[in-house]
Amino acid sequence: MAKLDTVPDDFRDNLRTWRHVQGLSQRQAADILRCERSYLSQLENGRKPGKGVLIRFLREWELFKRRQDQVLPGSLASASGPVPLAGRMMTNVLSFPDGAGLRRLPLVSWDQAREADTVESIATRCEETIPSDLRDESAFAVRLRGDSMEPRFEDGDVMVVSTAIPPSNGDIVLGNLKDQGMCCKIMHVHHDKNLVTLTCYNPAYPPMQHNREDFNWIFPVAQVVKYLRRA
Repeated sequence: MAKLDTVPDDFRDNLRTWRHVQGLSQRQAADILRCERSYLSQLENGRKPGKGVLIRFLREWELFKRRQDQVLPGSLASASGPVPLAGRMMTNVLSFPDGAGLRRLPLVSWDQAREADTVESIATRCEETIPSDLRDESAFAVRLRGDSMEPRFEDGDVMVVSTAIPPSNGDIVLGNLKDQGMCCKIMHVHHDKNLVTLTCYNPAYPPMQHNREDFNWIFPVAQVVKYLRRA
């Protein structure tokens, strides 16, 4: 990843590629990068991005390249040209080809995660597994419920969390609240570090404020598995 205080020369082209290959409108892309649609349009026309948007985009770009390499190897080299139909359909889906380095992680339902007040109890409730390349030995996955993270994430998507590092400002997190159950939100850390505000992509849901001790556990989402066909 480029230095966070340096704007890559190919930023504008990469921004356009990232948006067009995934079939995102400017509004959808702006929501993901947490900026105004008009500002995104200016970025695509050569405006230098602010540090916050640059950091968020570089994270999205790295995830995007990883997915493209998994699903359609070499596709980024010709992303400015026509993209095969299969490529357009699969850009948001984590694909797991056969090979070394993948292992099975516990996959639990939303209700099972809510009942697990400790990370150690996740495995005891697991009825399914999912392949992943995460090295975190305690990583696990939860099937998302609800529409609070739409349009980016939907009911039924699988959120893979890493327990190896604590969540930081701007991360998408999965948390188990002591009194309110499960939540999947965007975390914003206040100056005192103990107070956090949780927001959703869906504007119908208001922000929530919590102290860190309100959680049984809270971890950053490292991977998301999306399904194009749902039962």
